[in-house]
Amino acid sequence: MNQYCLTGLLLVLGVVLHVEWTTAKPQAKKTDQLPSFLKVCHRNAPDLDTCARESYEALRPRLMEGIPELYIPAMEPLVVPQVKMDQDSGAIYLHSVYRNVKVTGISKHTVNELRLEPSKLKFIVSLTFPKLHMESDYSIKGKIMMMPLLGDGHCNVDLVNITMRTELIGQEYKKNGANFLKINTVTVKYELSDVHIHLDNLFNGDKALGDRMNEFLNENWKALADEVRPLMTKALVDILRASVDKLFASFSYDDLLPK
Repeated sequence: MNQYCLTGLLLVLGVVLHVEWTTAKPQAKKTDQLPSFLKVCHRNAPDLDTCARESYEALRPRLMEGIPELYIPAMEPLVVPQVKMDQDSGAIYLHSVYRNVKVTGISKHTVNELRLEPSKLKFIVSLTFPKLHMESDYSIKGKIMMMPLLGDGHCNVDLVNITMRTELIGQEYKKNGANFLKINTVTVKYELSDVHIHLDNLFNGDKALGDRMNEFLNENWKALADEVRPLMTKALVDILRASVDKLFASFSYDDLLPK
């Protein structure tokens, strides 16, 4: 498949899975208190993981329309104005831009694992999405496996059975007399079962060339996805680190997970 539509969507997926607080704007003035509807769990509770899952499930209906108090944007659909992706190493040499990106299917996810280890300042979450659909306007130019790729039009992508597992490890520090948490280590692993893509208007509208390229991309999506896995993983790590840092900088660790 076109690894940049895949990469662009996975970048968006990273934002969705762990919440892009950096782009959502609160509707009201931000306070330093957690919203009353958020169920707070105590770090020393024997049923901490159960409490954390219940807290998340209670928030789930609100996630679709967004939670401005926590800088969480609306997620069904998730709309991203623009994603830029470039790669010039290995078998892929491409420059691409995706505009008016819309992702649907986020609300169908399941929680595989949600584990908190306060003594190690470690947080682990794994989610699976049965199917995600992305639409966007795209512009792309370059080569894939020595084959030229040129297009400017509309892009449709379907991802099937996407699972992401993220592990965060933090460190406490003092600010204004309170304990805060900074994430030092972010580890991301993802897998997916199938991909289908269609790029309109490839090669200036040459239908024969466009059909052959779409067929080639769909037949070789696994090899192309493996080619960009290191780049994809690094990009996801960067996004997740920025996102969780925003949350932990806004609320103290004692507020988020009191003793």
